[in-house]
Amino acid sequence: MVIEKKSMLPPLDDAVAHSQRFITIVCLAAFLPGLGCYFCVAYSFFFQLDTVLNFTQSEHCPDVRSAFPPVSYSIGIWKPQRYIWLLILFVHLPPRIIFIVLYRRLFYTFSHEAKAFEITLKFYALTLWLEPSGLILVSVIDIKSHFIIHAIAYAMWIIFFNFNMLLNVILTHFSGFKQTHPKVVKVWWFKLLMLISGIAISISTPFTYFYFLKHCNVVAYTLFSVAECIMVGYNAVFYALSYYEFPSTRITVGVRSKAYIKSRTFSTTSTVQSSTGSNSSYEKDQLPASKMPLASSEDSASAVVFA
Repeated sequence: MVIEKKSMLPPLDDAVAHSQRFITIVCLAAFLPGLGCYFCVAYSFFFQLDTVLNFTQSEHCPDVRSAFPPVSYSIGIWKPQRYIWLLILFVHLPPRIIFIVLYRRLFYTFSHEAKAFEITLKFYALTLWLEPSGLILVSVIDIKSHFIIHAIAYAMWIIFFNFNMLLNVILTHFSGFKQTHPKVVKVWWFKLLMLISGIAISISTPFTYFYFLKHCNVVAYTLFSVAECIMVGYNAVFYALSYYEFPSTRITVGVRSKAYIKSRTFSTTSTVQSSTGSNSSYEKDQLPASKMPLASSEDSASAVVFA
């Protein structure tokens, strides 16, 4: 008996996709981790006040009690906040990846032939991945089990977040995206202000922490903890501003087979070739992105992320 070998057909003849409004992505990727972190800190003060008031860095300064412990204890040591934060962390990661894809494609669309711009864009694409990687490490590896690794992970998160702010501001300005709409100009200036103040706050953290270790100064330790909290809010607000850069955008995430891609390509080609009369609408689609206006409230832009 001879069995005829046939190539396996794709199980999906069309696209399987889910469309979501961009405001939902912003809430999950930007606001959720920020508000979730603040919730864990607030929970500590409301339901574990004795733990907070008696908190001390026993390893270094056992006699120093800080009324405002570092965020690492609220999200990494004390329970149930640790489990709440880990749930929030992993819920926010998939929409956070969409941010990475969107900004990478945005600046590649506006890119020009300058070598420095290309290098900056590649480094920006790298830092967009390294920042959430640092956040995962600092959340999973707590401060008591592996202090050195936890400290490196925190430094990784805050350094690459500052790099992301810096490179986003630079690329928005030099790519020409800043000139597409007055609203983008306002967002750019606000991001620039956040960048300058954020760098100053971030630089203060190693100074206040090492000053505390040397002198066991409670004020320095409190300033370090407050700076941590402020940078959490900065992170949430900075990425939430993308809502004004991608107005009326819907995100479509899904999978599609090669057969579907070929059929869509053939259908699109046939439609263009058989069209008669004015080709203004087609020509408009062929305009470079730098010449296209930012979508207005009446328009509906769409970003597609297919696997």
